[in-house]
This record gives sequence, structure tokens and C-alpha cells, in this order.
Amino acid sequence: MILPYFGSLRLQKERSREAQTDHALNCRAFAALLLQASGEARAQSLGGAFQIEWKVTNRFRFFDDVALFRMHDVAWRQYMLKLGNLDYEAETKQRLARQTAVLGGEHVLNDRYIAFSNILRTKYDWRGWASRAEGRTCWDSEKRRHSACGGIDAYLNPTSHEIEVWLSAAASEPLPKSTICVWQVNGVEAGRASCGERVGGISLPYPDGGEISVSIGGAPAISLSAKVRDLLIVGLGDSFASGEGNPDVPVEFSAERRTRNLYPARANAGDNGSATWQDRLCHRSLYSHQLRAALQVGIENPHVSVTYLGYACSGASIENGILGAQEYVEREALRASSAVDGAAPSPYVQGDSKDAQLRRLLGDLCHNELDREDGIWFCPDKAFKRHVDYMLLSAGGNDVGFANVVAWVTLRPSTSASLAKFFGATVSAKQFAKNIRDILPDAYADLGKALEKSVPLYSSPSDAVFDASRVVLTAYPDVLVDENGNVCAAGPDEGEEDSEHNYAANQSLDGFSSWLAAGGGRLERVHAVLAELDKRMGDIAGDMGWTFAGRIYADKGFTGHGFCARNSRKADDPAEALMLPCWGDAEKPTLTCEQSWSGEIKQWRPYDPSARNYPYALRQRWVRSFNDAFMTVNQKVITRNGKIDEKSSAATFSETTGAMHPTAEGQAAMADAILMDIRPMIARDLEAQ
Repeated sequence: MILPYFGSLRLQKERSREAQTDHALNCRAFAALLLQASGEARAQSLGGAFQIEWKVTNRFRFFDDVALFRMHDVAWRQYMLKLGNLDYEAETKQRLARQTAVLGGEHVLNDRYIAFSNILRTKYDWRGWASRAEGRTCWDSEKRRHSACGGIDAYLNPTSHEIEVWLSAAASEPLPKSTICVWQVNGVEAGRASCGERVGGISLPYPDGGEISVSIGGAPAISLSAKVRDLLIVGLGDSFASGEGNPDVPVEFSAERRTRNLYPARANAGDNGSATWQDRLCHRSLYSHQLRAALQVGIENPHVSVTYLGYACSGASIENGILGAQEYVEREALRASSAVDGAAPSPYVQGDSKDAQLRRLLGDLCHNELDREDGIWFCPDKAFKRHVDYMLLSAGGNDVGFANVVAWVTLRPSTSASLAKFFGATVSAKQFAKNIRDILPDAYADLGKALEKSVPLYSSPSDAVFDASRVVLTAYPDVLVDENGNVCAAGPDEGEEDSEHNYAANQSLDGFSSWLAAGGGRLERVHAVLAELDKRMGDIAGDMGWTFAGRIYADKGFTGHGFCARNSRKADDPAEALMLPCWGDAEKPTLTCEQSWSGEIKQWRPYDPSARNYPYALRQRWVRSFNDAFMTVNQKVITRNGKIDEKSSAATFSETTGAMHPTAEGQAAMADAILMDIRPMIARDLEAQ
């Protein structure tokens, strides 16, 4: 996959107004690229000099505030504009537009530099774009339901959509800007303005649509029939789908406070200083690749509205999470305080059967009380409020022990059993491969049976026949490669510990080097087995009739962007730093920091965590390292009286929750890979309307 390095593609000034971007994107020279890459609205000819055009104002209904949608829409348009101006062949531009639409928008939104320039932003928000969305979505974090926009029924079944209309003219005819245009919907006046202006705030009935007409200066009206296609897209799955490692608001660190007198401590020492998530128990965020893919469908299709239901949950497997209860990744101490020696360990927060993702989905979709048969939830009499158009699915990794094989790769052989059990029972590469062969087929079969029995996933609501091809199973990316696409080097599995610091893989977990050290031989073996996982997932998905969105692995989407990747040209950039900031010194720049007992060393290295921590800035690696997780999520164990248990937090590795998961850029790249497979399906749906 061709991915432009955005540092070499920067504009000299920021284009921040939507009107400027819209104007540029309407240029005829760019029309062919938009037609191929984005499905941009085209004027509908009405047999005269003037034409009516329209688009849905907020095409991603999960955003309650249309400004959030516009922010993403404009970012994508800026990226498309830049591609259009590149000195590439048209085919190359079109391919890039298809392959990097979401990633390009992500770069515009979270770049520390003004988009496509070498100019640092003066008001860069280090927290990332998602931090602006609190209280502006349809997700109710207290009720844990999609009910914050007038209730779940109103969210699922809108009665109308707000649209924007405007008039365009043939190339030889100028718009009569001094003339007043009177707009109507179904014969009722909806607005009037200069014929050169766009008119928003117009309500178009749903699902039947209506007739839009305009009278130009009192002349006979021209009209067209318009209907919005509202697509219901559902997301189920595990931590890769939830956006684990990318909270909506990351933690903030203090310039003075330190933990263990060495590493950064939170600016706010209480629980209210924790990272913020759309759903805290599931560590689900707006950076989820499922949400980003659904959002992009709306961005690219002006006459479409997307209703999105997301349920993915970190830690979920098929059996424990999607079909049944799961343990959440948040931890709670068993006692009021476990900070004393010998105190009970801290368990994961335990869910119940009603927390199963499939059960939550059906609870939102069904008019009736749910029932259960053979362990599968279903909606009696199929009394559904509406059918599902597409189901995005990320599952299988936890069933075969992905987290456990990561533990096998990173835990030192000398790590005590009492510490290792908190990290998860280790699974060797050999056992991981056996799990793929023995466990995965049955797990997917159970899931396929449950989905077909219970979910109204139809090509046509009139047929009400389950369409398995609308289950879109996403591959896992290759997270174990360096900037050159090679498996991360980490030295020998055993011995020569004094040379560990020379390897990027170990520098990325140096803050926990007492327990963790990657072994090169083990990394190689696990890397080989991940290829087997991908092949088996694709084969089983084919057998199930599902669509396998496998491009993120097959097309080497993460090549050059694994957890140990670094950009040597930007070695001084905090975003590229692999080492964890610490207050101290070491014999070599690559060594883990040591305490300065003399007190002479009074500085942070390699950067100040309070002023230069950039969790969402562009970087070479698209995978959260253990150090990254500490600096972004920094999850703590909470006692039952609401206090943070620092000792349990460190001992249970909770501070590294989110490690080995895609960054926001990685999530965007995964969304792009999914879109490559579902765009043709969506195009067929829209043509059949």
C-alpha cells in the first residue's frame, strides 16, 4: 500500500473554512478523483441551465453535534484536495484516495503541524480530536446505551434528516446570485435565499423522502425526488475493535510528581485523573476502527446517513464477551486498600450474561423482551425495530490467546509466578498455533450460528433472509515489525542482558525492564504463527459466508509501523521516543534511567512528560508499546472506597493496559482496509435503492 509521508506533502497555509474546501473540491479538474475515490455528490440534471443538488447535513448520526461530523468531513476534504494537487498519475491518486482516506483525515486532525506544512500549530491540542466530543454523541456513558439522543427508539428510527440544498449552473451559465430562490419540500416552503447561497436546516421526511423544488425569481419551479438511505452499521468484537490504547481523553502528567521517585506521575492523583473513554469498562473510544469506517461511509456518500451501534469491548472473546459474560479490563481491589504487603490481589471487574455484546445489540433492536434458547439470545416473533445493514466484527484473537502469547514473548524467565499471573498465563508460539487449529473453527461456528439465529442482517428487509456476507470480519495487523518491515530485533532470548538496551523492542518497554524483556527468537516464532492465524481466519470466514476484510494483513498495511518502529530523522521528537520519560540519568542514552541519589541530576529524559507528551501526534509506530500505554492510558487499580491502589497497579501491569494495540493512526489504517472491501457492497445497495 502506498502511503505518502505527510512531512513532504505539506501546504504552506492551513485551510480551515469549509466553504474554501468545498469550493476547491468542486473544481472540474478534481471531479474524476472524487468520482472514483469518494462518491462525492454530483449535480442531478433537470433538463435546464440550472440543477438542484443536496446532501445530508450530519451523515453520522452517532455524533449528536453536527460540528463533529463537519470536522471530519473537512479534514477528509483537505486530504483529498492535497492528493488532487500532487504530481501523480490519475490512477495513483485514485488508489491513494481509496487506500488512505481515513488515515489522511486522521493526520489532518491530529498532526502537530498545520496540515501538510512544516509549521507547528500554536494551539495544538495534545489530547487529540476525540477529547472535544465529550457529551456530544448519542452514547449515554452512565446507562451504557445509545440513548442520549432522545432514546434508543428515536435513534434507531429517525422520522426525518436535515439536509442542505443549493443550485448549480451549467458551465456557460452563471448563477443568478442577485435573484431570490424559494425552496420547497413536498410543496411546503422550506427556505429562501440568494440563488448563489446554500440553504440548510431543511427537513427531508424519512423513510419516504420527498420532492425538492426551487423557484428562481418567480419562474416555474424545477424539482427532483430525494430520499435518504439510512444505513445501520453495528460493531462487535474485542480490544482491537474497541480502540483500546486510545482513550478519548488521555491522562495528563505532572512536571514535579514522580512515581517510584523516577517515572512520571499523574497530574491528578485521584481516580478522576484517569483516562476518559466512551465506555470505561470496555475501553471503547471514538478512535475505534469500526466507528471510523462507519463514519467514513457517511463522509463519502452525501445522500446517505449512517446510524452506528458500537459494542466492542476490550478483553472480549467470542464465548466470553460477544456471546456470554466477560471480565472487563478495568480492575478493582478486593479490599478497601491492598497497598499493604500480603493484601489480596485485584481482579478484573466481572460482567454478567446481560453484558454480552450480542444481548446488548438485540436489546436495542427488539420491541419485545428477549428470550434465550440453547444459550442463544433472540428476539421473539422477530419483532425488530429495524434491520442491520452491516456488521463489523473483530474476534478470535482472545479465543486463541493473543494476550497470552504476548506475555510469553515479553516476560522474563525469572519473573515470579505471582507477578506473571496478573499479566496472564503465558502461551507459547507452539501452543498458540495449536489453539488456532483446535479452538478457532468451533468458536467461529458458534458465533455464526448465533448471528444467523438472532440478528436481522438482511440484504432486503422485504425478504428478511439472513445475509452472511454482511458480516465483515477484520484481520489483525502485523504489529511485530520495525520501520523497515523486518521483525523487531530484540537480541537473544536468554543471556547477554547487558546488551538489551541496544534494541528498540526493549527500549519500548524499558520502564518495566525488571519484569519484561523481548526475546528475538520468540518474536520470530510468534510472527510466523500470526501469519497462520490470518490464513485460518480467512479460510473460516469464507466457509461461513462472511466477508473477510483481510487487507490490513495481506497488503502489509502495518509494514514499517510496528511497536518497535522509529523514524531516525526525527529522533528528538517526543512522539518518536521509545524510552519512558524518567527523572534521572544513565550511562548511555539507550539505558533505562537510574535514580540520582546525589540529587545532582534534576531533569527529565528524554522529554518533559507534562509539556511534551503527545499521545496522538503523528509517529512512525502505529502500535502502542508498553511505555506508550503508560503514557496514554495509565490505568490504575481502584479500591472499593474509590481510592487508587498504586502498589497493585504496578504489580498487576494495569498501567500498561493497551500495549500492543494500534494507535489512532493504526486504527485509521484498519478502517481504510475495511472500506476497501465494503465500498462495492455499499455501492450496490445504493444503486438498488
